[in-house]
Amino acid sequence: MNVAILVGGRGKRIGLDKGFLKLCGRTFIEILVDRFKDCDLVLVCRDEKQAEEYSIFGKTLVDSVRNFGPLAGIYSALKHFENRVLVLAVDMPLVKRELAEFLFESYPDVDAVVPAWSDGKIEPLLACYSHSALKTIEKCLEEGERRVHKAIERMNTAYYPIENLRWFDERLESFINVNSMKDYERLLKVVECSSIDTEGQ
Repeated sequence: MNVAILVGGRGKRIGLDKGFLKLCGRTFIEILVDRFKDCDLVLVCRDEKQAEEYSIFGKTLVDSVRNFGPLAGIYSALKHFENRVLVLAVDMPLVKRELAEFLFESYPDVDAVVPAWSDGKIEPLLACYSHSALKTIEKCLEEGERRVHKAIERMNTAYYPIENLRWFDERLESFINVNSMKDYERLLKVVECSSIDTEGQ
């Protein structure tokens, strides 16, 4: 399985790089790298300085288009692998390996497989993208469109109901992400450290 962990965000609302936040004594990036260590894994960084900081955790890649956020990260990952890739944000440390594998293996003939909530909201940073999505993303970047969901709307996308993913993740903790200190505090309350399996969480 090809896996790209997007670590490029500056974490402005938290005040530090989110990959270095800790959960049960380990950083988010350590947890995720362990979980996908037998995959073809790359860490997508915003610039050379960040790539140097993350290089101790594995193979790094610098965004080929600068200052375009997660969409540029997805674009860089697709260019790197030239194949299907599971994209994951570094601030989602509870993602279940089985859930990720299911998304990667589902709907091989579409541009993207994106989990969707019943209210229509989507999770584009725990999703699978095929190499065929590259042209659509490239066009968006050329037009100055930064929003990932807008690019996804232009693709041949399979929206997978998140409720159906409870088979792999009963409490849907895979989709907990950290955008603020409140989110981080909430995450710490949800997790029981003794139950964390960094290999296959």
